[in-house]
Amino acid sequence: MACAQTGTGETAAFLIPIINLLLNDNAEASIGTPHALVVSPTREFAIHIFNEPRKFALRSYLNIRIVCGGTSSKYQSENMVKGTCQILISTPGRLMDFVEICFIVPHVGCYRQIIAP
Repeated sequence: MACAQTGTGETAAFLIPIINLLLNDNAEASIGTPHALVVSPTREFAIHIFNEPRKFALRSYLNIRIVCGGTSSKYQSENMVKGTCQILISTPGRLMDFVEICFIVPHVGCYRQIIAP
């Protein structure tokens, strides 16, 4: 277990390799099947994580979406079906809700496990 001071780049440390892999892979995405899934324990942390890859992937074709509690699930589901999603940031509860109603179809066994602090 490691600990780092806030603002030292912990989020970038795991997001930049993901973004690099996706940009070099050029795999086609389909609606509801993200290529990368980041699960955050809290809504606040999910929002923080969501804002970082948007900066790193600015002006690229990557679409980053967020689904978490505290926001209308109707709005989030409409956002999910608007287009493809390469990176999805989610909280566990909302992720399970969306998997149950088939808005998100994860590719089981296709994700690399990355544990965020």
